[in-house]
This record gives sequence, C-alpha cells and structure tokens, in this order.
Amino acid sequence: MKLDLRLTHRFLDQLWCQAVVAFLFKDKSLLTGYLSRLDEKLTGTLTQLIDTNFLSGKRDELILVASQQRIKADKLLFVGLGSPKSYSFEILSAAIKRISSTLEKLELYEFGIMVPWVKGIKIDYMELIKYTIINLIDYYSIHKRDAVNFSLKVIFTIDEKNFPDLQFLRRELRTYLDLPASDYSIAIDNSIEAK
Repeated sequence: MKLDLRLTHRFLDQLWCQAVVAFLFKDKSLLTGYLSRLDEKLTGTLTQLIDTNFLSGKRDELILVASQQRIKADKLLFVGLGSPKSYSFEILSAAIKRISSTLEKLELYEFGIMVPWVKGIKIDYMELIKYTIINLIDYYSIHKRDAVNFSLKVIFTIDEKNFPDLQFLRRELRTYLDLPASDYSIAIDNSIEAK
C-alpha cells in the first residue's frame, strides 16, 4: 500500500480530489463554519437537504451527493456525528470506519477530509487528527493488504485557527505511522487560496 498524506489549511471546496468528506453535528449550527462556505459554493443545496430533513447530522448518517462541478471535488460525503455534547474519539473512530468502507465500495481512493472541532469539547485537536489518520491507515492496511499497486491519497484540511503548526503535526505523524518510509509520504501545503 502506498500512502500519500497531504496536510493543508485549504477549505474542502478548494481540494482537487475524487471526493470530500464533510462532518455535521445534530444541533442548531448545522450551517455554520466551513459548512456555510460549502453551502454557498453549492448554491444552497446543503440548506435544501437540511430543510427537507434529508440531512440532519444524526449519528451514523451518510449521504453522498454529486458536486455538480460547483467545487473541485466530484462528490461530497456528508457524515452525521450526532450531538456535539457526545462527540468523542469512539464516535469519530466509528465514523471513520463507515467512511472508509463507503469510499472503498465506491472505489474512491483520493479524498479530502476535515476533522471537525467543536468549541467546548475536552479533546485535543491534534490528538483527534492523529487518531483519525491512524484509523484510516489501519482500515486500509487491513482491507487492502493484498492489493497490488494500491495507492491512497488523503488530504487533511486543518482549521488554521485551531492548529497553526503543520510541521509539528507532520513530525508527530511520522512517529505514529507503522509503515516503511518508502511506502508513505507526508506533504504540507501551506498555501491558502482566496475565499
């Protein structure tokens, strides 16, 4: 398995890849932060999905939609995490397994993801990111162990306000990855596109 990890502060709508993964919580703030930006780029499609209760943010919800060329990725996978009060490593881990399984079935091996952060939670953001990356790698290491020439490219977009030091994160990840150095790369994209 070849793994290409990219760390960036770019928004999900700015990522060139097959799909982007957007997390939603089941609360009043469904369209705040980066989700409001996605909704704007999708010309209100996200608002319509929420208003018709097609998309609610409830835990275990997975909704795949085509981007209709309104963002750089071809598809969007919306993932519900439930109440922000119950957000934990375990909930995110279960979501990552469902995401990985869904993307694998769709044969989408180049995707972007933003690890969600909620104000007031007692989880360290960097630990959450590392934990998410390790869960993804573990999933594909098991399910694609015997695949010949399998390559996975994951772009992690990280909120610049919550975690400004991508170099530090890269060093931390290198200590956690249980792969030969020739089988993975971790690149940093420090550029930020205009809104």
